[in-house]
Amino acid sequence: MTLLSLIVGAAIALSAPGPEVLSPAPQPWQPIRVISSSYDIDFPNGVVFSLEAEADAVITEVTLFYRVGGRRAEVYGYADFVASARVFAHFGIETGGADFLPSGVEIEYHYVIRDVDGNSLTSDTYSLEYKDPAYRWQSARHGDLVILWHDRRREDVIRMATDVGERLVEVKALLGLERTVPMKAVILNDRREAARSFPTISQAATRGHLYGGFAFGDLDVFVLAGLDRNGIVHEMTHLLIDEALDSPRARIPSWLNEGLAMYFESAAGRRAATVSAAVQDGDLLPLSRMGSVPGVPEDVRLFYAQSWSFVDRMMRVYGTERMATLLSAINEGVRIEEAVPQAYGVTLQELERDWKAEVTEAPARVAVADPGTV
Repeated sequence: MTLLSLIVGAAIALSAPGPEVLSPAPQPWQPIRVISSSYDIDFPNGVVFSLEAEADAVITEVTLFYRVGGRRAEVYGYADFVASARVFAHFGIETGGADFLPSGVEIEYHYVIRDVDGNSLTSDTYSLEYKDPAYRWQSARHGDLVILWHDRRREDVIRMATDVGERLVEVKALLGLERTVPMKAVILNDRREAARSFPTISQAATRGHLYGGFAFGDLDVFVLAGLDRNGIVHEMTHLLIDEALDSPRARIPSWLNEGLAMYFESAAGRRAATVSAAVQDGDLLPLSRMGSVPGVPEDVRLFYAQSWSFVDRMMRVYGTERMATLLSAINEGVRIEEAVPQAYGVTLQELERDWKAEVTEAPARVAVADPGTV
């Protein structure tokens, strides 16, 4: 999807507590000079960047260059202003809807200013952390995980981060990751806040509270409703998988991605019972239809339950080494239908057949429920 839409001269309502002013570093005299730079976050709709600059001649062009998160691509756009020797320039980007940006992502930017005489100035590089300014955010780092939160006790967050870190050791071992880039968790406190901070999903999914969190692998950020151990492990596993599968040719099916994220949680929740009920009703989804998450809300919970159950069996029966081999093949661009025989010595259809036999003959394994998530 389109990452960011450029809005030149758009009237975006600005939210409290007001613009963040960034003072330029002292610099020797030059034909063009930056007086001040600021930004305003209108969460969750957009960000407006403002620049005040002066020159010995008329300023004719102000261009904003910005980069989102760790993405290599730099985006640029022309600011709106009235040509003069002293200008007040504004530039806006959208962060909602089709141009959604998650809370916690960092935006790095600078300006290039030109005047009528052909002089140009490249400003200092500035950065902002995009998050809801309505709250007083705190942050803490534990290993590779940076957590942002508000209105919670710091010791509770640190305790949770420590607990999660121990669980993620197993995930990193499977993926062959010794060190990773810092990854960020944004903890939300209630459903109302989640509704403002989550990407746009269907009304049915929202009403049913199908999703408790979202991970954005290309930005190394996830947002999560609640300080939940399993939720953090789940979303961090997604980010770590994205880190490990770093080839542009890698295509991991959703059932495997989601199944691994749930495998490393400490409980299966209601998923075993969901699979058992689907077996009895003859409603199991064919694996061939599980390459992506279903669009029908009624199928979403079954999709997640089956993904967990299928991957759980792969890990129990065949162990971690073959799963690591499978992921390595996927990272080399091998399609899942060809990667499975390489790693397991049987076809994907045979794996599915054996899994169906197990869930049909064996009673559902009961586990502690995990509230509010699939």
